[in-house]
Amino acid sequence: MAKVLRCRDVGPDCDAVVRAETEDEVLKQAGEHAQSVHGLEVTAELVEAVRKVIKDE
Repeated sequence: MAKVLRCRDVGPDCDAVVRAETEDEVLKQAGEHAQSVHGLEVTAELVEAVRKVIKDE
């Protein structure tokens, strides 16, 4: 079952959606998005916040 993350669920007013087969791949793509689009540093706290809102698709 694929995993999905909606950036908006983490906080920013952003329509980006990340889909991948594994939670680790979602986290990787989300980290790249957070850095390149939002200018955020990927911290342990951010990873944990993202992990909590990843859903099964």
